[in-house]
Amino acid sequence: MAIIPTFLEVCILPVASTPPKGINIPKMQEIYTFKSNPIVEEIAQPITVRLLGENIAGSGVIISQAGSEYFVLTCAHVIDSNQEAKFVVLTSDGKEYTAQRDSRFNFRDRDIDLAVVKFSTSNQYPVAVVSDNFILSLGEEVYVTGFPNYQQKPVNLVPTIDLGIQSYNFTKGKIIHVLNLPLEKGYKIGMSNEIEVGMSGGPVLNQDGELVGIIGRTKYAFGGLDAYRFSDGSQPSEELVEELLVASWAIPIAKLNLVQ
Repeated sequence: MAIIPTFLEVCILPVASTPPKGINIPKMQEIYTFKSNPIVEEIAQPITVRLLGENIAGSGVIISQAGSEYFVLTCAHVIDSNQEAKFVVLTSDGKEYTAQRDSRFNFRDRDIDLAVVKFSTSNQYPVAVVSDNFILSLGEEVYVTGFPNYQQKPVNLVPTIDLGIQSYNFTKGKIIHVLNLPLEKGYKIGMSNEIEVGMSGGPVLNQDGELVGIIGRTKYAFGGLDAYRFSDGSQPSEELVEELLVASWAIPIAKLNLVQ
């Protein structure tokens, strides 16, 4: 029987407004080594999509299917600048589908940088599996996928819009922050993964290939210090900001409730 998503519960914990203790910041000179994980690589690519349109260039992850409709989770800031709320979804097989925002899902009330879009097709695509055991540990390996908007060439940056899905990027890293009090817009997981502009909205996967978050901020995020305010409006200390700057940030997805 078809399943449709009714609500995405995001793991945001209300705690004291002071920055949490024991964040366990790894030293900058620490060098991480990663083993290849072909299982995650095989899972990641077919569930990751690219979103393109007027003023839109970002990524997303297929989270559910209901008959011929597919639902994609992404960051709200990826699609907010598109006034018509219509754009194209590029799937892993190179096909393009007209998509639109699903207004049934409104994360603005919780001030969380998430949105759901949908597209229709008779073609079959896999759907991300959300982890039932949402426990993230410092040092845990995580994987992020998406579509950078630019490629670095010897003399300059070259736009990738015309490359479609060829700009797909799979990154490996480790969790270096798990904040008790999230940053504004729900950002709570800090990672060492190298994230590029255009990968916002892409999935964060654990070592089993399960969805645990949505990436949305690169290291040294746009907005300067304002990008690192806590969700209660308080500012971290200058010392803590320096540590937060060197992480890429994701919104944790604790549970996906589905109804038949």
